[in-house]
Parts: sequence; C-alpha cells; structure tokens
Amino acid sequence: MTMIPITQYAAMHGKAEVTARQMARRGGLRTARKQGRDWMVDSEEPYPDRRRRMGEALSKEGRESLDAQQRRHELRVAQARQYSRVGGFHSTFEDNLERIPSGLADQLTPEQLGWMVDLLADAYTDGQRHPDYEWLEADGD
Repeated sequence: MTMIPITQYAAMHGKAEVTARQMARRGGLRTARKQGRDWMVDSEEPYPDRRRRMGEALSKEGRESLDAQQRRHELRVAQARQYSRVGGFHSTFEDNLERIPSGLADQLTPEQLGWMVDLLADAYTDGQRHPDYEWLEADGD
C-alpha cells in the first residue's frame, strides 16, 4: 500500500484535483487519509464511478408518476443499493433500510446509507449466531 498525494491520484485517473479532493472528503475514497493539510490515497485504489442515472433506477412510466422529491429519494436508494453488500437481496436491503430513521437517512450520502444497511444486516446475522440464541429458542422465549 503506497500512499500518494491526492493531486497525483487525480492526475493518474484523468480527474480534476478538486473533484478527487471532494470525493476523499465525502468518504468516496476508502483509503483516503488526511496528513496535515494534504490528502493521501493508496495508489492502487480504483477511481470509483458509482453514478446511477435515473433511467437505470426507474422505468420511464415510474419516473413520470413521481414528483421531484420522490425521484431524488428513489435515486438515492438505488445508489445506496449499489454500495451495499446486501443490495442484490431486495427484501434484506429494504427491511434494513426501513430500520434507519428517515431523518438520519436524509443526512447520509448514498454510500453511507449503503454501509448503514450492511451494518444492520451484519448485526442481525451476528445475533442469529449468538450462543445464547439457541438457549432462548429452547426455552421458548
């Protein structure tokens, strides 16, 4: 893992320095770390392009039936689904997404929302594997 300045990273990927810096600040680059006043990134980290077009998220009929706020929400959920490990499992993703308070979900970026869904899914799975779980099932609670 070789850390390089964000300016060099941006040049390697043909991106503007300000764009790469914003992505690092917002958590879009997983290995980005701030050292003093400079951002450093692992030279091996691929440049993420997880943009999701509305056409990919909803059908034309679906887009026309929603107002602007609903379309933004659907696009954010579609983007969060891409970031999430459980995004391909519709019911698991949706069930865990519903557990996140709407006020908190509105403040999170799509990537953070995807991570939050994964954390909730992991917590549920860990609880299912807990040693006391078998005892509780046998006891009838």
